Amino acid sequence: MKQARQYFTLIEVLTVAAIIAVLAGITVGVVSMVNNKNAEARTLATIKALELAMGQYQADNGCVYIPAGYTVTSPNPVRIELSKDLPDNLNGTLFKYLDEKLLTSATKTDGSIRYFVDGWDRPLIFRIPGKFNKMGFDLGSAGADGKIGEDGTKITAAVPSSISDSDYETKFGKGDDITNFLRKD
Repeated sequence: MKQARQYFTLIEVLTVAAIIAVLAGITVGVVSMVNNKNAEARTLATIKALELAMGQYQADNGCVYIPAGYTVTSPNPVRIELSKDLPDNLNGTLFKYLDEKLLTSATKTDGSIRYFVDGWDRPLIFRIPGKFNKMGFDLGSAGADGKIGEDGTKITAAVPSSISDSDYETKFGKGDDITNFLRKD
């Protein structure tokens, strides 16, 4: 007796392909969500570490940390810049208060400058005196969408001083922004 060969029908093959496609779509969505949550957590940890370091700097030096080239008389949001290489003497520098892991995982270099970035590799936004955090300075990230608030200026690797005063005052800290302050409006 001859054995009949068994083949899959076209319907069975298409059904399996559809199931695999649905499972792949779900997996991609979950991985994307996990990556976004990881970037949020890294950003919040960096902001908290910088707040702590700046508080220690202020306690030891009797003044607030002001990035090089920053003018308090007409404050614009900037990125926090440090020299790329560690100085021989850390006294009087923000380096003294920062963990080496933070300096490598939460910074980017641009020529001779090192600046702090959020979990999406965009510069953190710094402003002193703070408009919203009355304790001294505003520090934050534009969040996953890279925009100030929900529909404001898009942040790139450039210096965030391109943020208009109106965007900063009306939008920063809203939407998916991650900051060291809570807006009351």
